[in-house]
Amino acid sequence: MRQVLQLIVWTCRLAVGGLFIFSGLIKANDPLGFSYKLEEYFETFSEIFVEHGLSFLAITMEWMAYIAIPMSMFIVVLEIVLGILTILGVKMRQVATWLLLLIVFFTILTFVSWNWDLVKTCGCFGDFWVLTPLESFLKDIYLLVGILILFFTRNTTHSILTSTGDKLAITSSGIIFFLFTFYAYNHLPFADHRAYAIGNSLLEKMSIEKGNPLTLYKLEHKTNGAIAEMAIYPDDYQNWKPYINPNDSVAPYFKNVEGDLNIKYIKIKSTGQKNRVLEIPLELKNDWELLKDTTITFVSDIDPKIQDLTAYSFDNEEDKIETMLTDSNFRFVMIIRDLSFFGEFIQTIDGLTFMKTTKGEEIYKKFQELYKLNKTQTFYFSVLTSEYDNQKIQAFKHEMNTKVKFYNCDDKELKTMIRASPGLFLWKKDLVLGKWHHFDFPSTNDIKEEFLN
Repeated sequence: MRQVLQLIVWTCRLAVGGLFIFSGLIKANDPLGFSYKLEEYFETFSEIFVEHGLSFLAITMEWMAYIAIPMSMFIVVLEIVLGILTILGVKMRQVATWLLLLIVFFTILTFVSWNWDLVKTCGCFGDFWVLTPLESFLKDIYLLVGILILFFTRNTTHSILTSTGDKLAITSSGIIFFLFTFYAYNHLPFADHRAYAIGNSLLEKMSIEKGNPLTLYKLEHKTNGAIAEMAIYPDDYQNWKPYINPNDSVAPYFKNVEGDLNIKYIKIKSTGQKNRVLEIPLELKNDWELLKDTTITFVSDIDPKIQDLTAYSFDNEEDKIETMLTDSNFRFVMIIRDLSFFGEFIQTIDGLTFMKTTKGEEIYKKFQELYKLNKTQTFYFSVLTSEYDNQKIQAFKHEMNTKVKFYNCDDKELKTMIRASPGLFLWKKDLVLGKWHHFDFPSTNDIKEEFLN
């Protein structure tokens, strides 16, 4: 019995610890993205509290949203360290208590999110593995069971290390993964799992991925007893390889049916499977008796990964994104969510003016230095911003002495595009060639060596 209990405890330690490490590493790779998810949770709950007259709780949520970035970094490092210590058995009294507090908090959060459909994805595993609210809640229930076992056996669980080893494990894991997280925050994620990753085709990610779901029906003709296997004709039948089988036993009964929808064999591209299908004409439906139906699950239509990428011109309010993604030249696209990163807007008697900072000017000049590339090959330069006030745009352009075109895009989409503001893309048509954090903007020589030579 004791050995069985030890086996259960060890299994829970490996499962819980491994999952915490995995989850923490995924989010440590993209701490800014995790902070966006925390902000979404806090802002959603704040609105709910205000609606129900609980303003004092709403203020707490707003404050937590304000500190979402340091909170996200603390949580991911804590997750990883707790996962490591759980597997090693270090300080299990304290570790199991921390695990229980965290999992109770997240279980309540995911339950509320699922039950009232508040947040569509939990962000537990970043963009690497997107879970639905229900999947997130079930995952937390699984973890809660394992953590409860660890909690109730915490006093009898001992470290596999020495006392000195325990201290080294706590200190070293905390320092190493804090530095890892801090570096990822100040640059870009080491691994990019979003639709805007280098090498992706943006137009492809903006398109619906057509599926081919199929429900087969086995029918018997009421008059002559002929058997046919048919299906509702899928929307994408034009992409299939159909042909009429003249020897089909029931084909003669459909010779007079007009249109292309006749008994055919279709070859489904995604599976290579052939099936006989038909959309039964309305005038023939009363002649057939349904024997059985079989739903075969093929790939359903998948919504575009990119749905809100726009580039509205401040000149005529037209969306120029298609033009930007189809021209044949290189295009640098600078992402600026907040122009105040570069300085401060001041209202004067003569109108709105912009006072740039030294840091802001230095970063923007790195972008302007890339204009020199036009001497060797044509490069276009654009700015996507969530700023909608054209007065601010013009004041900014005047102070920065720039004529680059500014376009408006949804702020949430800019957050998704790149984990930096300002950040920089290099596109060739709709192909993402490169992306950089503002701390890592490339030089003209970098671009020549990597993309032109």
